[in-house]
Amino acid sequence: MKRITATLSVKSIQDAQRQLRAYKKELTKKCERFVSALADKGIVVARESMGSSDYAKYILFEKEIDPVQYGARAILAASNTGLIRSQWRTLNTAGGVATADVSPILMAEFGAGVRHDKNPKAHKMGMGAGTFPGQMHAFDEDGWWYLDMDWEWHHVDGVEPTMPMYHAAEEMERQLLTTAKEVFGL
Repeated sequence: MKRITATLSVKSIQDAQRQLRAYKKELTKKCERFVSALADKGIVVARESMGSSDYAKYILFEKEIDPVQYGARAILAASNTGLIRSQWRTLNTAGGVATADVSPILMAEFGAGVRHDKNPKAHKMGMGAGTFPGQMHAFDEDGWWYLDMDWEWHHVDGVEPTMPMYHAAEEMERQLLTTAKEVFGL
């Protein structure tokens, strides 16, 4: 906590004004460091949440820090480096091959299949089991079979979500007070 004192002289009031301007700059910088540190902690957890996921190499986590009128704002974002083209054989489509473009971040965050519908925010965001366009097997309790491009059958029951952004948000919330103490010296 910064203490500024002044007497009722012009010089003292001008000195107090100078100290207030300097403190405002210092406080703005600390706010930027605070939100940046929180975002960094979130990124660490998001990356750790990916583990050995097949999708990890296709996802970038980054932050953007913007000063605002009374402090700073951080945006933590996840983006795909590209979509994954999934192909499989089918006996009932022209050409015998079906394809779907899959978003790695959406698959990592929300998973696929009723057994893996675990992200508590999924349905509030229009995601979750049964929301992938053209899906046919999302609610099959026993999973489903698909024929790969080499004509071999595989059984699957969906994709387990790793929820990197969900876990990042939880971690940043947990670290709020600790980070504030570190940055502001409380």
